[in-house]
Amino acid sequence: MSKEAMKQPEALRLAEQLEDPVNAKLHLAPYIAAELRRLYEVNQDLLKALNTILNICLIDNGHWAKTIEREAHEAIAKATGGEV
Repeated sequence: MSKEAMKQPEALRLAEQLEDPVNAKLHLAPYIAAELRRLYEVNQDLLKALNTILNICLIDNGHWAKTIEREAHEAIAKATGGEV
């Protein structure tokens, strides 16, 4: 296995295998499901952290707070499909 392949995130590795019609195999389903569940949990933790940051930004109305607030809202919208 090349160093490049070893550094590739599991989700991307599984996605590539799944999209390759020659190599796509049903035995990948449990690994894909596990990775999706792991990523869901990570996403929930990141959303919680972003919402905490937004709450802090409500207290500090300075320039940096407004920039952070905007970026946090954009990230939350992207992670939730537009739901804030």
